[in-house]
Amino acid sequence: MKYIVSNIEDWDAVARAVAKDAKPGTVIALSGPLGAGKTTFVQALARALGAKVHPRSPSFSLVRSYKLPPADYGLQTLIHVDAYRIEDAKDLLPLGLDELLAEPGVVMALEWPERADAWLRTVSDVSRITIEPDPSGVRRVDIRSS
Repeated sequence: MKYIVSNIEDWDAVARAVAKDAKPGTVIALSGPLGAGKTTFVQALARALGAKVHPRSPSFSLVRSYKLPPADYGLQTLIHVDAYRIEDAKDLLPLGLDELLAEPGVVMALEWPERADAWLRTVSDVSRITIEPDPSGVRRVDIRSS
């Protein structure tokens, strides 16, 4: 699926489309350059999933967790991971991504998935989102599911 995003309402529409297909154990892998809108998308995803908090970038903490309200689709927690500072696959081990993803009702948004590619290949349900900004401020968003 392809989208053109030029404002927050567009981000919300994209996030709703992704949220309807998310289920426990899904990883949403977000690729794009710095400033492309990866964290903005996660904020829209949190709104679409009913979170009552406004996610912040986990650039320094690497992982943030947000509780979700009870819903029919079984999601309980949104885990937001920023792998930008990951230099080697072994740097992922202390984060415990496998354990986090195995918790009941978890959906994970992973920024900079190319830095966690070896781990991501072990995940069975991945939605890959590529965000490409252009000079006018419009983002082209391409969504593919595995």
